[in-house]
Amino acid sequence: MARTASYDPATVVQAAMELFWEDGFAASDVERLTRAAGVNRHSLYKAFDGKAGLFRRALGHYVTEIAAPFIAVLEQGSGLAAIHDYFLMASDPAHHGAPGHDRRGCLLANSVIELGRSDPAVNAVLDPYYARIEQQFARLIAEGQRRGEIRAALAPAATARWLLITSQGMGVAARHQAPTDAIPAMIRAALMA
Repeated sequence: MARTASYDPATVVQAAMELFWEDGFAASDVERLTRAAGVNRHSLYKAFDGKAGLFRRALGHYVTEIAAPFIAVLEQGSGLAAIHDYFLMASDPAHHGAPGHDRRGCLLANSVIELGRSDPAVNAVLDPYYARIEQQFARLIAEGQRRGEIRAALAPAATARWLLITSQGMGVAARHQAPTDAIPAMIRAALMA
């Protein structure tokens, strides 16, 4: 007779996400993961496909739970105002009820820095998220250009890529504990482009 799992999978993924976000993939060894997530080693491998599988699930959880408001502000907004709101949300925890500025930075950006493009399964989680942000930036830039809010000379696709890179750089700055009072100046500099 099969034993019933004595853990909640969602709780395990949440706890793993927090550990990976704080310490990264390499530093989050299996022993620390099992302790933090409240699951034994056997269950970690059987139910979550080990550390790598749990990491992918934690990234997916981050995208759907932590990063979703950032996508929503872009998809539901229009023109320059939506781009401004996106950057403001990234810096102000109270804005739009999003998690906002976090000294841990962005788990996705941290993962790219740590792993590069070495893991195709991780890329399969990250690539669609980044593509979606970039597409929304391009749409909003084109919309802002039609309204006269954004310079017509800017190429929407190239500017969208630049904004994506800038936003991820702000996440890295948070990880390196950039002073929060510098963030408004960074937002203004990004939007002046």
